[in-house]
Amino acid sequence: MHKDKKTILQKGYTLIEMLLYIAIIGIMLVPLTYFFGMTTEARVKAQSIAEVDDQATAAMDNITQIIRNAYSITTPAAAASGSSLTLVVPTTALSPAVFSLNGTTLQVKEGTAANIALTSSDIQISNLTFKNLTRSGTSGIVQVSFTVTRVNSGGRNEFDYQKTFTSSAEIGW
Repeated sequence: MHKDKKTILQKGYTLIEMLLYIAIIGIMLVPLTYFFGMTTEARVKAQSIAEVDDQATAAMDNITQIIRNAYSITTPAAAASGSSLTLVVPTTALSPAVFSLNGTTLQVKEGTAANIALTSSDIQISNLTFKNLTRSGTSGIVQVSFTVTRVNSGGRNEFDYQKTFTSSAEIGW
């Protein structure tokens, strides 16, 4: 009996081809993974910056609005600076309005009401300074300055952000 040799066709990849494909895919995935990691870090950094800017701007707007509506500045005295600001405001129930720090939270106390936090626990306020720039013959001017830092409980660099805000307002009465 004569046996015919049949050629067996196998479909698939050799080990070398498989290793080559895996190496090519790996080389392509490394920069792609790095790109997505950097994109995520940039997004978190932008959120940290927005958080600081939004809260500081809202707090500064609140302070300057109350200053503009106040009758007079009680503390700090003219030409002096302090870490709190006391204003006499037109509404008796809300007078005096006192701005100060409670730890690292900016707060206001209006009249006999409880303290109200002007900032959240996501940020910390430091270097709070009120300068009474009132000159003789003027109604009263206060310069407000504070530094805002994003709370970084995880220690990640993209959460690090700090900015100093300064503004001034004149009493409108």
